[in-house]
Amino acid sequence: MAVRPMTAEDAGTAMRELTRFESPSMSATIENDIGLIVSHADGPHFWDRDGRRYLDLTAGSGVHALGHGDPGLLTAMSEQLHRFAHGGWQLGCPARAELSGRLAELLPWPDPVLLYCTTGSEAVEGALKVARAATGRRQILGFLGGYHGKTGGSLAVTANSSLRRDVTELPIAALSLPYPSARGYLTAEVVSSEAEFAWGKEILEHPDFGLDDVAALVVEPVQGAGGMLAASPGWLSQLREFTRKHGILLVLDEIYTGFGRTGSMFGFQHDGVVPDLVVLGKALGGGLPVSLVAGPRAVMKRIASLRQTSTFSANPVACAAGNYVVRRVVEDDLSRRAAETGDALAAALAALRIPGVEITLCGRGLMLGARVHTTGGADFVKAVVARMRELGVLVLRGGSDGEVVKLTPPLTLPADAATAAIEAFATAIRDELAR
Repeated sequence: MAVRPMTAEDAGTAMRELTRFESPSMSATIENDIGLIVSHADGPHFWDRDGRRYLDLTAGSGVHALGHGDPGLLTAMSEQLHRFAHGGWQLGCPARAELSGRLAELLPWPDPVLLYCTTGSEAVEGALKVARAATGRRQILGFLGGYHGKTGGSLAVTANSSLRRDVTELPIAALSLPYPSARGYLTAEVVSSEAEFAWGKEILEHPDFGLDDVAALVVEPVQGAGGMLAASPGWLSQLREFTRKHGILLVLDEIYTGFGRTGSMFGFQHDGVVPDLVVLGKALGGGLPVSLVAGPRAVMKRIASLRQTSTFSANPVACAAGNYVVRRVVEDDLSRRAAETGDALAAALAALRIPGVEITLCGRGLMLGARVHTTGGADFVKAVVARMRELGVLVLRGGSDGEVVKLTPPLTLPADAATAAIEAFATAIRDELAR
């Protein structure tokens, strides 16, 4: 079907109505930080109101693993939409059953059980419910820099205190442990994984801490909002050993990292770790909202009937999309492609030499971050991101200090697009230094 191009008048009207009618919780960022109204998208690109093309290095915050508008994905969605669009979580359908089977083949337990949700935040909440039901304990542990959602329960393990200000009864997060600052596989300059966990372990094992009431420890293999920090080799294994020793469930939040983005199907596979629960979402739906909690039957059966449901859980169209996405990731070996493209991007970034700026890398696969060190701090990085947008490349900022440029393109990113991205990044830095 042909897409009618959005005119400047269309986009101007859309922006005015958006800022007039929508809450500033979202509209302020759209108007002031992004400033784009998208007309249409295809592959790794989208076009704005004036017909300008942009290289999308955000992939919708990691959602579009296959890029925008994949024909097979659109066909899968359309066919299911015409068969049966929605009936509520109480009604099954072949697409849902097929997706469950596909995922069961990929998950690390011999008898996995899935709990479908809609959003990532909801799935995190579901994981916390399962953990508390399975252990009979109440407390949850997270990590500094961790982001797990903005709903009431997920905010308890999201480290950023500003996200709780004025909107929740929770004054602080659950105890946030130090996340290793090492740059994952991108550098050999890391301390031992045992040393990285020593400080937190000392606190947790103190007799006054009350470790016997901790139900779960929730962690991201690579922190997204935290600035693309990747757990250094062996660190997740240290967490696995600790949690098993103390009867605590290890929950891997793979909402961002899952389905090939880090160079393996799941981020926990880099360390050969088998978690107790995994939370999945984002890329699974190919642009439609579907998420889930997965774990071994012995753990998942502990949550009682009706404790976690929502109207749109396992929506048939989203499940059809999920089947296509998972099949493509497996058959096209997109995990390997993400690893190779990520290595190439990292090498090109590491080779940049720009006087007045120090660039350090973090992340893994196609979940990369470039930390830009200058005297200008976060304001300089914000200006670099804006300049890249002027040059036709869309990226987002991250990190607790806002000084990381996040690179999370589609896993299908072409080599020439990767080259263009590095050139735009370098040009934007030089242009801002010259101002």
